[in-house]
Amino acid sequence: MSTDIHAPSGERIAAEIERELQDRRYPLRHVTLVPAEYHVYLHPEDYSYVESIVPRIAQDVEACLNTLVDRLNKPSAWSRLIAPANHPPIEVPTGGWAIHVKPAVNNDVGRGELGIHSRMAVPRVDQFSGSRTVRITETLISGTERRSTTRMQTEAAEAPAPVAAQPEQVTILPRPVLTSGPRLSYRDDTGEHIYVLTKELTKIGRGGSAHWVDLTVAAGAQVSREHCRIRRDPAGRLFLQDVSSSGTFRNGRLVPRLRDADPAGSESELHDGDTIRLADAITLTIHLV
Repeated sequence: MSTDIHAPSGERIAAEIERELQDRRYPLRHVTLVPAEYHVYLHPEDYSYVESIVPRIAQDVEACLNTLVDRLNKPSAWSRLIAPANHPPIEVPTGGWAIHVKPAVNNDVGRGELGIHSRMAVPRVDQFSGSRTVRITETLISGTERRSTTRMQTEAAEAPAPVAAQPEQVTILPRPVLTSGPRLSYRDDTGEHIYVLTKELTKIGRGGSAHWVDLTVAAGAQVSREHCRIRRDPAGRLFLQDVSSSGTFRNGRLVPRLRDADPAGSESELHDGDTIRLADAITLTIHLV
């Protein structure tokens, strides 16, 4: 192991998350939203160096973010003079900060590097009624170089909790989520999701700095960085294509791997209610009505 490469310190992790907060601000008229959730990825060897104090690092980062927000919301008179505020006050997330430090499993974070994925709910896209839009920014920090990619992911809005029945009253059940158009429902390591299919070709997989996908699933290495694709033809029909190294299954049957010479002969048409399994890890269900 090279002695020239040092694992990122707790101080550096805090500083880089502070920068992400400032870079990802979303100003409204009276308040500025910032990401509440940060996933920090370290090379496995770097992670082993700090593993025993990861909970303490997370607590320290939360304290740093509270201090930073307080400073940005209440600048000194001198700061206001030389750099007038151009954003409304930052809103501290109601549920607090969520800081997760974990080892990278995709081999896309090197020794001494930091990967930070931030998530923030932003105003939903109007055509996705009943769903919410989450802005996900993935940043890789290597030395003084920063590379970021941002994508929008549509997720099912949380249904309201049922109201307990009172004597001689009818129990009020949650209203169903109203999402129209072809979509995928699935559960990965971060919870339940709905993804609306709006493109002619949708790429699905773990993703990575060199592997752009439209739908990123949080799963282990058995799911390829780009695992499968869903193609929509001019008539609106959907076809599943496998580009993985571990297999894609439609309704339990293996889909042939996509052949460049004969793409139409190596894809499978999808119908309402079909299931798509990525290796033995994630199952997605297609909804067409």
